[in-house]
Amino acid sequence: MLNENEILRLRTEIEAKVNPNSGIYGKLLEWQEGFTNHYAIGLSDEYMFSPGERFSVLQTSQYNLKLTPTKALHSHLVIQRLIYALDCFKKWNYGLLGWNCEHYARLVATNEALSYQVKFSPLAFLNNGGYHPDAVNIFQKYLEQRSLKELIKTP
Repeated sequence: MLNENEILRLRTEIEAKVNPNSGIYGKLLEWQEGFTNHYAIGLSDEYMFSPGERFSVLQTSQYNLKLTPTKALHSHLVIQRLIYALDCFKKWNYGLLGWNCEHYARLVATNEALSYQVKFSPLAFLNNGGYHPDAVNIFQKYLEQRSLKELIKTP
């Protein structure tokens, strides 16, 4: 859960770290730690935003990153959606099966709240086959209420 000061701090940090000329700007990224993949949104060659249990801007050099093959939105839209998602989902709690870093990052980057890790796990039946059932609609309504329909586009 985020409070207003944390949202403002993260938004300011994201805006300060973005570089539209970077090859990973606005891209869905992943890396593996142990048996688990983690997901983030690229901000620049040096930084990414991680929506894990603790939202944070991380240095990319500390991770063995790869671009996640997906049909993502335009990078500029992804970064704008990321900033608004901070407020929209500020009260949501992280959950490995229900609302994890992959659900969040994929929603921001592709407009699909899906975790393939959950989908292909034996526990998929516990969470709608890996899909979050409400996140897409909640985010779209949030953006519409703020007259940000241009951020709702699908890939």
